[in-house]
Amino acid sequence: MVHHVLLGLAGLLGSVPAAIVVATLVLRALLLPLSMRSYHAQRVRARLAPRIAELRQRHGHEPVVLAQETTAVLRAAGSGPFAGLVPVLAQAPFVWLLYREFTNGGMHDHTLLGADLTLRLIAHPALLAGWIIVALLVAVAVWNLRRLPADAPRLVRVATFGTVVFAPLVPLAAGIYLVTTGVWTAVERWVFLPRL
Repeated sequence: MVHHVLLGLAGLLGSVPAAIVVATLVLRALLLPLSMRSYHAQRVRARLAPRIAELRQRHGHEPVVLAQETTAVLRAAGSGPFAGLVPVLAQAPFVWLLYREFTNGGMHDHTLLGADLTLRLIAHPALLAGWIIVALLVAVAVWNLRRLPADAPRLVRVATFGTVVFAPLVPLAAGIYLVTTGVWTAVERWVFLPRL
């Protein structure tokens, strides 16, 4: 089904890469209500950070009590401990279907800047399209890094570059998806999540 949708869009738009971009944008638009909940949860966490730090200090030696108290504080404020994961989890089946499409040969003979969409940068280091995708992902990661709060954990800062490391390992078609969803997320955060 994903194959037919992408090829149908490609017929309308004139290219498979454009179809991947449009399909990704449609998916992200459909997930916007879930993303809004995630941004609300992030704002709540930022507002409650002093209270949660106090709970950590008081119950740091009692992990179960700490988790219960933190969850109670978040729920009272209209959020929850896992609210930020909902958009990622909702996107996962689509990503899996797309990845299967990109790796099962369905994208063979469709190109980006002359490079077959099934090629991977790691196997073909001279691919201009692959390096452009990596450069775009670096730009998105740097943008997101600059938007993080000054006290963001080091792991969060490093994880911001996860797609950059991952991109050379996947087909170019998946790289197009990563860039599109990364740019969407960056714009979403800029619009809906003022710097905390």
